[in-house]
Amino acid sequence: MAFHWLKIFVRCYATVRMDFTNTFGEVTKNGVNLAAKLYMLYQNTDIDFLIFTGNSQSSRFGIDFSRNITTNFEIHGEAAYTTSESRLLLLEDSSTRQEENSVWSGLFGLRYLTANDLTSIVEYYHNGNGYTEEERALFYRQITGDTVAAGGQTLQQLRELSLHGYSRPYVGRNYLYAKFTQKEPFDILYFTPGLTAIVNLDDQSASFTPEFTYTGFTNLEMRLRFSLLTGSYLSEYGEKQTSNKIEFRLRWFF
Repeated sequence: MAFHWLKIFVRCYATVRMDFTNTFGEVTKNGVNLAAKLYMLYQNTDIDFLIFTGNSQSSRFGIDFSRNITTNFEIHGEAAYTTSESRLLLLEDSSTRQEENSVWSGLFGLRYLTANDLTSIVEYYHNGNGYTEEERALFYRQITGDTVAAGGQTLQQLRELSLHGYSRPYVGRNYLYAKFTQKEPFDILYFTPGLTAIVNLDDQSASFTPEFTYTGFTNLEMRLRFSLLTGSYLSEYGEKQTSNKIEFRLRWFF
């Protein structure tokens, strides 16, 4: 093997947790957290190994890579293992249970650039700590009132369930992500149209977002986006609070 192509870099980070908020992790007095990253460049492949351990969160390990197959075609992937991840689960009898599980998550994708500047990114994402289609459907039925069980969840309790897991981004298990952008089509300078799609592969609901960006004015960027959500009853995107949304954004750089 051509080890003369191998380059290794190591970075280590340590924090002493004293008065941080609990958004980072469990509050501990003078807790020590240690993180390390090992970066390897082997021939044409970037590889990272990551580790985190400490008092504030459970230990976790990760690896990612990126490789250029050709000058305009790249593949990449990530994998992460968490030794203990908590999840609040709604049960059939309307009670709740806090689960602790070891979790694997991962992503694999590709990026391709055509000769006429069309950039395509396609990725598969697996969320190991996500909710199954049946678990999410049970929550949605409680929200809509279709399931009325003795001792059922109140609106406040459902709100807490929503904040602690059921309404977070990518709440499901398996997703397909795709983004396509075309730079200056038909020789229209500073104009870039694009399309982003996110599909929940478990319940086949999806979000489609076409957008148009124009940067022809100095220090200004204009972006017009339209979001279309599709999905059946009790599906992730079918149960969003909004169905369609149009957005115009003006960014000023100074």
